[in-house]
Amino acid sequence: MMKDKLLKEGYKRYNQPEEEPILYQKKITDKKGIKYFINCNHYNTHGMNSWSFELQTESVYGTVNTTLFNTKDKTIHEIEMYFEWIWDFNGSRYYEEFAKGEKDGETAK
Repeated sequence: MMKDKLLKEGYKRYNQPEEEPILYQKKITDKKGIKYFINCNHYNTHGMNSWSFELQTESVYGTVNTTLFNTKDKTIHEIEMYFEWIWDFNGSRYYEEFAKGEKDGETAK
């Protein structure tokens, strides 16, 4: 089941069960900061499940969302690698860089 695969791959669910679409989100980080977010939206329309994946990243023009539809023949890993390629291709601009003293993607408390 896609929901279980997303949770296993580190996505977090953000909506209540009756809300639609149901949002799953994964924050992609490295030691420098937050690179980007991947949002996965789950829709159930007339008993038919559909999923869309969205890359949310920063550019010199502001936040950009890139959406992939009809991903049923792709694995989560393939989608994530494609989004990493887009991030690299577009200049690897960080969504947020960590301050000195922050490490391993954790914010200072």
